[in-house]
Amino acid sequence: MFCIVWSCGPDPIPEPEPSLLISPANNDLCTTASKVNDAESQVRFQWTAALHTEIYELIVQNTQTGQQYSKQTSLLSESLILPMGAPYRWYVLSKAILTPAVGQSESWKFYLEGESNASYVPFPALLLSPKNEAIIDKTDKGVYTFQWEGLDLDNDIDHYALYLGTDPDALSLKKDFISEQRTDLTLTPSATYYWQIVTFDKEGNQSTSLVFSFQIN
Repeated sequence: MFCIVWSCGPDPIPEPEPSLLISPANNDLCTTASKVNDAESQVRFQWTAALHTEIYELIVQNTQTGQQYSKQTSLLSESLILPMGAPYRWYVLSKAILTPAVGQSESWKFYLEGESNASYVPFPALLLSPKNEAIIDKTDKGVYTFQWEGLDLDNDIDHYALYLGTDPDALSLKKDFISEQRTDLTLTPSATYYWQIVTFDKEGNQSTSLVFSFQIN
């Protein structure tokens, strides 16, 4: 005599999907913001609906100071009052009550214009290579190429500086006055390195990128 037992578990809970960002547009000057006072403006953020999502969390970061602002909403738009004359990046997290999984949108950049005669601070450089937490094979001559992407709404970037070290809290200046968005360094293998790019414009403004790590086998 055979007995077959069927067991049906609950359907898996679908994870929230990422939203698509609408405005402020990527690399926008954000001139449509509503001025609140001489130092601040109100910026309206918009994004598309995401599947399997109940709550959206708007994250905005001043990339010059590192200060972060956030708001949760069930709507597809939200407004924040932000200091003018600074570069920002923003993204949206999609959340649901029954799952800890989170969907994350792309990250977009914008500059919140201040005084009309003010110069724009460069956006922090986007580090391209080596990628964060990359594992790299050693080269015959021990020479490694670093690449990044810089952006300034004034188009007046003057130069870059590359900082590198084995301690993320104690990086050393390895190359200064780099005119291009790439450079080569000779490194010792079998080590984990951390690197960062500082961007300077012709008005003396500067911005600092994130710190990325990579390992050389």
